[in-house]
Amino acid sequence: MHLPHPAPPTDEVLEDCLQAIHRLEGQGGGANLREVAAFARITPATASEALRDLQDRGLVRNGQPGSVTLTSEGRRQAAGVPRRHRLSERLFADVLGLPWDRVHDEAMRLEHALTPEAEVRLATLLNHPETCPHGGPIPAPDGSLTVPPTRPLDGVPAGTRVWIQQIIEEEATLLRYLASLGLLPRTELRVEEVAPFGGPLLVRVGDARYALGREVAAKILIRLSSEQGD
Repeated sequence: MHLPHPAPPTDEVLEDCLQAIHRLEGQGGGANLREVAAFARITPATASEALRDLQDRGLVRNGQPGSVTLTSEGRRQAAGVPRRHRLSERLFADVLGLPWDRVHDEAMRLEHALTPEAEVRLATLLNHPETCPHGGPIPAPDGSLTVPPTRPLDGVPAGTRVWIQQIIEEEATLLRYLASLGLLPRTELRVEEVAPFGGPLLVRVGDARYALGREVAAKILIRLSSEQGD
């Protein structure tokens, strides 16, 4: 008996995989199969099939063993995915009033449905925002991206005053926790103490003080106050 061949990956799955590789490259390096599958919320088998399809289309290439990187054309196409995603997040947050911990999942669906005309009209409606609600930069229509100099909060020494630029993990529980502390993009805070041996950071936000674990602090990108351009 011949087993049926699995259905080819949908365009939605392929776009999710492109976006996964694009984001992981932005964090320094290629993407492995497990990371792509986790980001796209698909099985490793489906991710493997999708990566083969993307390679056949000339959008990705194999790098080091277990690692995949984007070609120039793959990078151009991949930039359109976070643009539609982050514009969609702005729509849900700014126009429809959804809380910031819910807009990511909603945008994951809408980003695949936007036509080029709808994308242009949405950007105009939103007055061409520069970032998503979590501080992620929105690529320009041509795929170019201006990324400000940032560093993770967990590497900031005591006595430093900083501004939150971006939350890099859009997981709902984490976002609700940070919102409860007032740790939102464009918020100023001061790192008062850094515990040794990987201990927590003590930060001041306004009149409040909080202890942040290193794992949480690593997901908060900051700019030094001296780097603020506004």
